[in-house]
Amino acid sequence: MDFAPIAAGDRNAFEVLFRSHYRPLCAFAMQYVKDGDKAEDLVQDLFFRLWMDREKTKVTTSLKAYLFQAVRNRCLNAVKVQGRVRSLNEEADDGIAQDERTEDEHTERAARVNAAIEQLPEERRKVFKLSRHEGLKYQEIAERLGISVKTVENQMGKALKTLREELADLMPVTILGWLWWWLNK
Repeated sequence: MDFAPIAAGDRNAFEVLFRSHYRPLCAFAMQYVKDGDKAEDLVQDLFFRLWMDREKTKVTTSLKAYLFQAVRNRCLNAVKVQGRVRSLNEEADDGIAQDERTEDEHTERAARVNAAIEQLPEERRKVFKLSRHEGLKYQEIAERLGISVKTVENQMGKALKTLREELADLMPVTILGWLWWWLNK
């Protein structure tokens, strides 16, 4: 699979990539972290980051090799930094498969995501919404708001960091689940 369509913002290509590699990458991550929730978190975060940073990500090897190397690096960092500490949210998530989530749970998560977005500082919120709601590229956002591309990058990075922190309890529940729902609404 070629990364170019994903870099250009093709959500269908990204979804195909996610669906075809998610489970093998989770199994691969398990070899390092020995914790199913942590393995999923690392893989989900990889896909989340890949989508968010798609415009500036350069894949020089095969996409499959890139993904496995990225997961390996994330796992080694996780083991080094956190050891094999289990997720704080594990108890809440035990036995609940993503496919079994109800529409109400998705709606509740989406409401939390939207509330967290609305709590972002004004300029950061504008940048985030232009990127996510209108699908504008960083250059287009910079032009529309009269700011530099670097400022857009910084604001997006800060927005994503804040959202990851605010919504950390949703991460094991699959940040990608709400991401897919939210991006496609």
